[in-house]
Amino acid sequence: MKSGNKKILMLLPNGFDPDPRVYKEAKTLVSNGYSVLILAWDREAKYPLLDQIDGIQVKRIPIRSTYGRGTRQLLFLILYWFRAFYVAMKLDFDIIHCHDFLTLPLGFLIAKLKSKKIIFDAHESYSEMLGENIFGVLKKLIYLLENIIIKRIDLLITVGEILESEYQKRGAVKTRVVGNWKAVEDFKIEPELIEAEKNRIGIPKGHLVISFLGFLHHDRKIIPLIKAVKQCKDIFLILGGMGAQENDIRKAIKGCSNIIFIGRYKPDKIPLYTNISDIIYYVLDSNNPNAKYSAPNKLFEALAAGKAILCGDHGEIAKIVREEQCGWILKPQEEENLNVVLQEISQNGKVTEFKTRAFQAGRSKYNWNKAAQTLLQSYRTL
Repeated sequence: MKSGNKKILMLLPNGFDPDPRVYKEAKTLVSNGYSVLILAWDREAKYPLLDQIDGIQVKRIPIRSTYGRGTRQLLFLILYWFRAFYVAMKLDFDIIHCHDFLTLPLGFLIAKLKSKKIIFDAHESYSEMLGENIFGVLKKLIYLLENIIIKRIDLLITVGEILESEYQKRGAVKTRVVGNWKAVEDFKIEPELIEAEKNRIGIPKGHLVISFLGFLHHDRKIIPLIKAVKQCKDIFLILGGMGAQENDIRKAIKGCSNIIFIGRYKPDKIPLYTNISDIIYYVLDSNNPNAKYSAPNKLFEALAAGKAILCGDHGEIAKIVREEQCGWILKPQEEENLNVVLQEISQNGKVTEFKTRAFQAGRSKYNWNKAAQTLLQSYRTL
């Protein structure tokens, strides 16, 4: 069967508003002749039931819940499984593409019943990501179930080489890395727009700009960054996003003239704020089990825009920053006390050099065109 005739069913455990990784994969497939339908779990029950985004068909299943419910989430997940199963069994498709573990058992069952090919897209190590949110016995069961299924699927794709290696050790046979890499052209912003936004949010001329836009949680080490920036008057910090630590962040920056919190932002604003920045900050607490696999969007946004990176010594992010020499890697003891590090950064003149190297890495290695080719080549083998 030619690729242009193949129909893809994607299972997604969020509302697709749109999820950046899922959108890029689906858009790439649609642009190359595939038909893609996403069955999305709308936990907020606020999105259209039927949607079409750049040729991607979306059918949402509204079952109200929240993220981070731990063991209590199981009931809501089962409700999504039942409704998605009912819908999927009536659909005509060739390949089922499961995003993250929450959709894998359902997708595996559907694939076997309908004799279809199955892809598991592991965005992270799910059982390790759960931490203490669920009972230990349930976490072990998830790990064991995942081990059983990954040995019996047609393809496993994931975000980085470290996580790929882990899945190979656990029995996955056919694996590919499709990184969270960005389309370089999406991060080309007119200088006039950058200057206008800098003026709008009040960034003084000559200030070094650091930014973090993402999930606001204590394991992202944002409060230590705020404390350090308060002591560095030649550095301006942009923060944005939503999460459990939002109120703490708002309190911490109150009355501080060189820090701004933009709140929740639209995904299409990420290229602009990345370009405004000189340095992209990303630290994940080393006690987070997923830290060793960390390949965050922030890293690849920085490379696409040619920005220096300030990160913790963990996962793919530290590996790439070290290999490409495009930023600073914090020692564990420095993550809680960034004052000396930021003073050195503002004085040592390395920023321009690191930005140039990031720019080169984003164009030669870590860009979506390369990831898209891996995705398409992998699909053609099924």
